[in-house]
Amino acid sequence: MTVAIASVRAAGETNTGLQREVNEDRFHVDAARGLFMVIDGVGGQAAGGKAADTAVQMLRARLERETGPVALRLREAVAVANNEIHRLARLRPEWDGMACVLTAVVVRDGHAFVGHVGDTRLYKLRRGLIEKVTRDHSPVGEREDAHELSERDAMQHPRRNEVYRDVGSEPHEPTDTDFIDVQEISFEPDSALLLCSDGLTDLVDSASINQIARRLAGRPQEVVAALIAAANEAGGKDNVTVVYVEHEQFPVAARTGSAGADDPPPPEEITRRRGTSDGRGTTRQRIVRMANIALLAIVIVLTLVRSDTVAPPPLPIEGAQAASDAGRIVVQATESIAQAIQRARAGTTIVVEPGEYRETLTLKSQVRLVSSVPRAAILRLPGAASERAAAIVAMGVSDAALDGFRIVGDAATPLGTGILAADSELFLSNVEISGAARVALDIGKGSRVRVIAADIADNPGSALTVRAGATALVSHSVFRRNSSTAGAPTTIVVEDQGVAELTSNIFVGGNPSVLTGSSEARAAFGRSNWFIDARPPAGARPTPRGPASSAVRR
Repeated sequence: MTVAIASVRAAGETNTGLQREVNEDRFHVDAARGLFMVIDGVGGQAAGGKAADTAVQMLRARLERETGPVALRLREAVAVANNEIHRLARLRPEWDGMACVLTAVVVRDGHAFVGHVGDTRLYKLRRGLIEKVTRDHSPVGEREDAHELSERDAMQHPRRNEVYRDVGSEPHEPTDTDFIDVQEISFEPDSALLLCSDGLTDLVDSASINQIARRLAGRPQEVVAALIAAANEAGGKDNVTVVYVEHEQFPVAARTGSAGADDPPPPEEITRRRGTSDGRGTTRQRIVRMANIALLAIVIVLTLVRSDTVAPPPLPIEGAQAASDAGRIVVQATESIAQAIQRARAGTTIVVEPGEYRETLTLKSQVRLVSSVPRAAILRLPGAASERAAAIVAMGVSDAALDGFRIVGDAATPLGTGILAADSELFLSNVEISGAARVALDIGKGSRVRVIAADIADNPGSALTVRAGATALVSHSVFRRNSSTAGAPTTIVVEDQGVAELTSNIFVGGNPSVLTGSSEARAAFGRSNWFIDARPPAGARPTPRGPASSAVRR
C-alpha cells in the first residue's frame, strides 16, 4: 500500500515469509496524520496475531485523538495497548502468554516522535548514511548497541530472538520506567525513515537496507517490496514487515551519492536525541515530563470549552488490517449493511461509505464494521421497528468490532437502545450515540465490551447500563446531556455483580453522582474521570477532577 500526501510519501507491506504458516506481523500507514507503525505479535498462531491486531486498534484510537503532547500520547497509547492485550490474554487458554513488540512513529513539523518496545526497529536514512534510531530490548541487541558484537555476529547469534520487554505480558502505566522508549528526532526534507520487524533485520544488514532504499528512492512501494524480497531470498525464516517514509527531497539527495569528505553529516545529527529513550534523562527532562503530564489535563478541558463536541479526526481504513483481514466488503449509501454482514465471513472488514442507513444491524463474530469517514455513516431504526428497539445488537458473538458509526434517534425516527450486547465480546471505538430513549449502551450478562473514544450525548435515557454478570471497560470517551427524561435512570447504571471500569472519560455538566452505587464506588469513579461544568462562568477556568486508574465494582 502506497500513500502520498503533501511532502511525505510512504508505503507499507507485510509478508508471511518462507518458513512460517501464519503472519503475526501488522503495520499501519497514515501519511495524512503522519502516523506509522510496525507490530510483531508474540505467542504463536492466533495469539500473536490477536495481540498485534489489538495493539493496532488501541494505538490508533489514542494517537488519532490529538489531545496532549505527542510524547505523552505515545506513552498512553502503548500503555493502553499493553493493558488491553494483558486483559484479553486471560479470557481464553489459547491466548495465554500473547504479547507483541512494536515501533510507532508520529511525524510532526520536521520531527519524528518515536514510541518503541522490543526489537522492531526504526532507521533514519540521510546523506548516504543509515542510522539505527531505536535500541533493541534484547540481550543480544543490547550487546550490539554497545558495540560488543558486530551487526553480523548479532544477526547470527542463537539468542537473537529473545526480548526482555514486550507489550502485553504484564500490566503497565504510561509513566512506568523501563517500559516504553520515547524519543524525538529531526526529520529533515532530505531524509527517510524505515520501520521494520526482525524478519528483515535478522537476515538483511543495515548497509544492504540503505543501498536498496537509496537505489529505489522516490518509489516507496518498490522499496518495501525489494526489502521483503531480500529477506525472503536470504531464507525468509520469519514474518517480515516494512514501512518506509520519505520526505520530499530524499529521492534527489539519494541520487547525488553518499556524503563525502566535502559534505560530512554533522556528528550531532547522528548522536543527538531528545526525549527519554534510556528511561533516565536529566533533571530538566524529568521536569519537562512532569509538566507535560500536567498540561494534558488543561488541553482536554480547553478543547471542550472551545467546542461543544469532541470528535476525533477522520479514520482511514487502509493499512492496519490489510494483512490480516480475510476479506473486505464496501457498502455504498444505496446498499444494505445488514446484507453485507450476512455475506461476511470471519476476518472480514466491512467498510461503510458516508450516508444514512435505516436498518437494524446484528453483529457477527470476527467481523469488523468501519465507517470510511468517521461518524459519516449514520444509522437509524427502520420505519417498521419498535420505538424500544436497538439499532445494533450483539448476541453471542466474539471479536466483533464497530468503528466510527453515528447512531441517531429523534422524533421522526425514535430509538430505544443504541447498542445492545448479550453474552458477547465487542470492541467499540469512535462511536457516537444520541437520542436513545432507554439507554445508549446496554451491556448484558456474559458480555465484555471495550469502549474507547465514544461520544454519548443527548440521550433521554441512561448513557450506560452494565447488567449483572457483564463487564464494561470505557476510556477516553465523552458523556454530555444524558438522562434528561423525567424519572430516567442515572447516567451510569451498574447492577449488582456488574463491573464497570471507567477511566479517563470526560463528563460535561456532571459529577460522580451520575453513577449508581455506594459512596466508595462513586469516590473511585470520581478519581478516575474528568468532570467539568457545561457552561463555566465568564473568565473562569474550569477545574477538572481526576483522573487516576481504578475499577468500579459492585
